[in-house]
Amino acid sequence: MLRCIRPISAKSHAVNLADEYFKTRADLGTALFALGTLAHDLRAPAETIRTLGELGTNLREPFLFVVAGEVKAGKSSLLNAILGGDFCRVDVLPATDKVYVFKHGDEARDVAVSQELIECHRPEKVLEDFNIVDTPGTNSIVAEHEIITRQFLPLADLCIVVFSATNPWGASAWQFLQHIHRKWLKKVVVVLQQIDLRSPEEIAKIVAHIDQTMLQKIGERCPLFPVSAKCALESKHAADPELRAQLWTKSGFGALECFINESVSTGTARHDKLRSVCRSAQVILSEQAAQVRAAAHTLETDLRKLEEIRGSLREREEQSIRQLGGLIWTIAQNYERTQQRGGELLRQKLTFGKTLKLIFGGAGWEKSFQAELESKRRESATKSVADALELIEDDLKSVWKQVHELMQRHFSERTGIAALPDFAKQRTELLNRIELSLIERSDGAAFEQQMQALFSETTNWLRVPAGVVAAGGIGAIVAASVMKAAVLDITMTVAGLGAAIGTLVAVIKRNKILNQYTRQMTERRDTLVHAIEDHLRHALRRFYLELEQTFQPLEAFCAAQQKILAPLIKRVREMEESLSHCASRLGTS
Repeated sequence: MLRCIRPISAKSHAVNLADEYFKTRADLGTALFALGTLAHDLRAPAETIRTLGELGTNLREPFLFVVAGEVKAGKSSLLNAILGGDFCRVDVLPATDKVYVFKHGDEARDVAVSQELIECHRPEKVLEDFNIVDTPGTNSIVAEHEIITRQFLPLADLCIVVFSATNPWGASAWQFLQHIHRKWLKKVVVVLQQIDLRSPEEIAKIVAHIDQTMLQKIGERCPLFPVSAKCALESKHAADPELRAQLWTKSGFGALECFINESVSTGTARHDKLRSVCRSAQVILSEQAAQVRAAAHTLETDLRKLEEIRGSLREREEQSIRQLGGLIWTIAQNYERTQQRGGELLRQKLTFGKTLKLIFGGAGWEKSFQAELESKRRESATKSVADALELIEDDLKSVWKQVHELMQRHFSERTGIAALPDFAKQRTELLNRIELSLIERSDGAAFEQQMQALFSETTNWLRVPAGVVAAGGIGAIVAASVMKAAVLDITMTVAGLGAAIGTLVAVIKRNKILNQYTRQMTERRDTLVHAIEDHLRHALRRFYLELEQTFQPLEAFCAAQQKILAPLIKRVREMEESLSHCASRLGTS
């Protein structure tokens, strides 16, 4: 915040001119700058950016003081004392024959705007907040000068009319006051300058005279302050605190600066402008904040809906696993029935008579038995696995459709979201891609390709008929190995014992073969069923993982956008608090 002059009170306390006003203005300016940055970051419309720029320009408009009075009344000295520097020329001869407007500039230069008007640019910080109009003496004003002077009064925050204590009776200053439009009189303050050249008694009489004359000539009293600009300026430049305080008391400048400070701080026009800027900034911030919060709310809603879909997928996967358990049980039952039929066939082949033939020369039926058992097992296993996979595929295909329905129900509002333009566009495009992916996966051909890829990677041997045949042949191979071992055992026994004993042993061995067949085939059944279950569980898990991955781009988008929005929301809150404090100080909240 740029500070104005630092007048010194009788107690040597430094007080900043219009400090409260400038503090509020600086806080409002900071909030406007932050709001402009936010608007740029949010890519707000060009009209909004332009409006914020205009608000900032209006906010920085300096105060305008107009100083009028007769020649040699001490106007320039008064301005120098108020501003704390040598801004206006103070010469022995009446040098102010033109209208001088003092403004801030990077370097000192004078620009002749016209024959009557000179703009004086000075690199003084005080001029960033105050523009000063130093007019010609009222007793030398020509018609053109008077017009120019009056052009400044409607824009002026304060008009200081200076009378000299050495000659307070001049008529031209009163004529100037009489020409001022009545509605501008509320901006007028009368200063009796050079009181150090008169005694206190004389000053008291002059003040009373001016006060009465105001009532007679303009019909009302304007604030009146007797001062010594010379003592005030010396006080501000004095190094000794005691001397500084004495000069300041003698100058009478404290009351004048307090009045100026109060006028600036409580001026209706200036405060109305601040209030207007503050209200406009709050409206624009409200619009920007609504977009940011709408985007944040949309992200929270999207994540909640995604969690609901994920929960539905978990329930659906559990349902698929339970269904898989039923299918595995069915496959095991079919296998067991085939095993039982194989056992019956083996019993038929191992009757007492056929066992004796097997012992004494072999019947040659092993290959035909294996082929018959193989055929039945192949047929049963192929049909069981095919039926199971068909049911699984039908179930999984319905999952795609269910997820698509959830997607449509949860994310139906694609347009009309009061959020950030880029955010809404990216989100809509992402949702459209997800929906298109769900539709494509629900299509028959695409789904078949997915299933083929899924099962070929994990259970290819279950889907290809040759693989099923190989799986079904395990029982026959086991049976053959059992029979060969049994025949060898029986032959050795018969060679060592008699026929009767051999026959008895053959019966025993027959039972052993049947029991061994049952045991080994049960083990093979359990191994096969467990292998099928593991592969299908793995396939189901891969299916649901792939389905969940369909929504990962949206989850990643939400996570990335939340990181972007979190600091924006913090900035919005800070700006809302700052503008709220400004509004409170300005009496608009």
